[in-house]
Formats: sequence, C-alpha cells, structure tokens
Amino acid sequence: MQIYLIRHAHAGQRRSDGRDIYRPLSVDGSRRAEELVELFAGVAVDLLVSSPAVRCVQTLEPLGRARALPVTEHPSLWEGSSTWDALAGLGALEGEAIVACSHGDIIPSVIDQLGGQGVPVSGRGCELGSIWVLHRDRESRVWTGARYIGPKVTALR
Repeated sequence: MQIYLIRHAHAGQRRSDGRDIYRPLSVDGSRRAEELVELFAGVAVDLLVSSPAVRCVQTLEPLGRARALPVTEHPSLWEGSSTWDALAGLGALEGEAIVACSHGDIIPSVIDQLGGQGVPVSGRGCELGSIWVLHRDRESRVWTGARYIGPKVTALR
C-alpha cells in the first residue's frame, strides 16, 4: 500500500482572524493542483482524503474530477492535529494507493515519527505541493518506508 501525502499547493495570505480554514489556493496553487492530474496519470488511485482546509481540498479536487473520486475530509490531517492522530488516521485508510493532502506542520512530524520508529526515510523536505510517498505492508500494516518527491518532479516513478 502507498499513501501519497501531499503538502497543499500555494495558497493566499494566512488569515489572522481564526478563519484560516477557508483560505483558498492562489493562481500558482491552482496550477500545481492541475499538474497533479498529470503527475498521477500512471497511478491507480483508490481514495482521496484531505484536511478540511479549503486549500487542501482544492489541491485534490482536479485529481478527483479526473478520476471521478470524491475528496473526503479527514480531521486528523488538519493543521495543528497531533502526530499520533495523523498517523492513526493515515494508518486506518484502506486501499492500495491513497492520495492525502495535509499541512506543513503535520507532514514533517509524521515523517520524523516514522524515522524515529526505524522506518527508512529517503529525502528531506516539505515544500508547497511536494509529495511524500509512504509505504505500508498491506498484511502486517507496518510502515516500511518514506520517500520525498519535490514539487518540481514531473514523474512519480
């Protein structure tokens, strides 16, 4: 099983009024979201899950339209969630290939936690629109690896 954990694409200015959940993608972010359709062209995707933040949902919507898959909001991927909640939420997902979208505080903490558990981690980063490919053994449900793909990569393989 693979989980493609994407940091949301570029969004507008952070809001200070406590309503940051509604911040949409910028023009550049929308372009990156469209690029993800091409990037995942050779990947059979079973499920799309996202933080409830508009910018995360919008990052996955073009892929959802292209695959006729809904984007399901997953609260454990919301900014400020605990690492344990995020890992548990990701671990509970079913499917061979899952695309998930989260935030710049959640993703590095998940990767650090996996690395701390002895899971092999390849690469480093968490740029906007980047992807971490998390590998998990389907039967044992044990995490077996994590690999970083920067936002400039044009192919997943």
